[in-house]
Amino acid sequence: MTKTGPDLTGIKNIIFDLGRVLLNINPLLTQRELSKLGYRPDDEARGAKDDEVVIKLECGKISVADFISSVKAIIREGATDADIIYAWNAMLLDFPANHIDTLLALRKNYKVYLLSNSNQIHFDCYSQSFRKTYGIELADLFDKMWYSFQIGIIKPDPGVFTYVLKDGILKPEETLFIDDTLMHVEAAGKLGIRAYHLEGDQDISELF
Repeated sequence: MTKTGPDLTGIKNIIFDLGRVLLNINPLLTQRELSKLGYRPDDEARGAKDDEVVIKLECGKISVADFISSVKAIIREGATDADIIYAWNAMLLDFPANHIDTLLALRKNYKVYLLSNSNQIHFDCYSQSFRKTYGIELADLFDKMWYSFQIGIIKPDPGVFTYVLKDGILKPEETLFIDDTLMHVEAAGKLGIRAYHLEGDQDISELF
């Protein structure tokens, strides 16, 4: 049974997540490249500590240099900064042209925004790739963009959505949020935002 698209009744604003919603990604590719550099999450404690470093990077609480130093401490000697950045960016794939068409079409009738848990390294990579591929800036597709590493909060913290509503001067009942992670959708819904869970086999170009 095909899942129906979001209800747009009364909607004036649409907020999109980035990874897996607009930008194709495959985190397994980064895991593979890091393993080539000697990274091995030996136990749950090690993995939890590494996750904490990533969260700090995505909250903008540590610098790119500090992140790279943290990675160097757990991989083989001799790996360069460039090796680490390459591995970290390996998960980033393409931004399909049909997604651009969908966003531009939506902007004729709605305010369109981006809200992403992201970090400076990834941002630099996909922004440059998008510019090189399409000859425009990623920011040209949106009325405004919010990145976790810039605002200092990550989804599903309710503070993210409170910040976005206030900063964008958005009414929750007039705002649709689309994300592929259910806990993010649920967190937005608790604040009265019309939230839609984009499942694995769905594409935004087919929703509207």
